[in-house]
Amino acid sequence: MYDKFYNVSRKNMVNNQIITNKVVNPMIIEAFLDIEKEKFVPKSQLPIVYSDAEIPFNSKRSMMKSFLFAKMIEYSKITEDESILTIGCLTGYSVAIISKLAGYVFGLEDSQDFVKQANQKLISMACHNCSVNYGKLSDGLKKNMPFDKIIIEGGVEVIPENITQQLKDGGEIFAIFKDSSSLVGKYMVGLKVDGIVSYRHLFDANAKILNDFMKLGESYEFKS
Repeated sequence: MYDKFYNVSRKNMVNNQIITNKVVNPMIIEAFLDIEKEKFVPKSQLPIVYSDAEIPFNSKRSMMKSFLFAKMIEYSKITEDESILTIGCLTGYSVAIISKLAGYVFGLEDSQDFVKQANQKLISMACHNCSVNYGKLSDGLKKNMPFDKIIIEGGVEVIPENITQQLKDGGEIFAIFKDSSSLVGKYMVGLKVDGIVSYRHLFDANAKILNDFMKLGESYEFKS
């Protein structure tokens, strides 16, 4: 009974939230239809799993709205030969989605519990082109660099230089830049050419700022 309910809810989410927000890539739409989001959220949050709201995991972290994440990866134009790093992937839902598009997806989380849950779920799904790693979010994942694309799942005030150093030349980094005093942030793409990253605005968006990406040290800070 519950499987049927979630299947219907998932289709409604795709039709009423994702497609209506101008996500048109059929591979992305298919990924959101295939991946069972209910397997990646806390049991206490199952009643809102397919709503258009952020899903709280604890007092500091939330899973971003599905339509926003779908729009983010639509703009990232991931291809099947690319190596992707996604930072702040919680229990792996985003990794599972991106694995349908990319060559290999590396997730990064700073919670050992989330990492364990994520890898168990991904293995149970026979997801062979993805894994989730434990570490400080602002450190990135040097052991698997360089990456074609890096996606940060949450708001940032700054991006440490050591993160962009993990991009290939010609690679791109995607993040929602937001000042703590602002109501709305800006989803930006940074293109790395000859070691220099240049950013441009893609669309307005909102997400809770990740602690590791608050204003500290040498970094890029977006100014409107």
